[in-house]
Amino acid sequence: MIGRAGRPQFDQSATAVIMTRNQTKAKYEALVNGTQIIESSLHKNLIEHLNAEIVLHTINDVTVALEWIRSTFLYIRVQKNPRHYNIPPGLSREDMDSKLQDMCIKDLNLLSRIDLVKMDEEGYDLKPTEVGRLMARYCITYDTMNKFSGLEGTESLSDLVSIIAGCKEFQDVTLRINERKTLNTLNKDKHRATIRFAMDGKIKTGPMKVNCLIQAALGCLPIQDFGLNQDTNKIFRAGTRVSKCLTEFLMHRAGFRVLLNATILAKSFRARLW
Repeated sequence: MIGRAGRPQFDQSATAVIMTRNQTKAKYEALVNGTQIIESSLHKNLIEHLNAEIVLHTINDVTVALEWIRSTFLYIRVQKNPRHYNIPPGLSREDMDSKLQDMCIKDLNLLSRIDLVKMDEEGYDLKPTEVGRLMARYCITYDTMNKFSGLEGTESLSDLVSIIAGCKEFQDVTLRINERKTLNTLNKDKHRATIRFAMDGKIKTGPMKVNCLIQAALGCLPIQDFGLNQDTNKIFRAGTRVSKCLTEFLMHRAGFRVLLNATILAKSFRARLW
């Protein structure tokens, strides 16, 4: 909005006023002055990137993984500001590399634990699995794949909707106070059509909101709120690939019932209809 301040055809200059809390004042001053230092966020999603590189055969052992990290912006920033990445300052280059290697081994063990990669005890032979390829192809987070691996094989359609609604892909969908009345009406109301699988109690969390919007869209229920319609479109963009990944993931597992329900749900997401 600051970039659009003023009227180009009439004004030569414009004034933008940033109003914020005292706690974030320094942050915006640094942004305005161009002095804010940019940090890497690769460490927050390192496990997903490692899996993708293993699938591409860029990484085939721990030594190569460390070489790959050395080529990233993360490696540059770790040397400049190790505290930001929970690494003690003052370490030698060898100790720094050892810390990063430990970080890699920890994530590789997590990938191996749920059969996303095949790894020997020393970590010198890394191979992708079919499930790991699914994770990379559909850009699914590790937390979501871990959730899928915990399925028992007897989940109903309602259970799968709840599981998908709680996936990390939707963590940025937050519940706003002014939306609760609309969502609660969609969930339970004696005088109008409601969602297919009503949830107990009031809508009070983000995953419950996602669940309600998925079912409302699939049931063709009218949503008058513009913000909720935007959230629904965002949910379906991610939900289509998550549900498709779930279906293909379950093809490698035992349990016909859950596979049938996952297939129905994936088709519903694609058609936006039950």
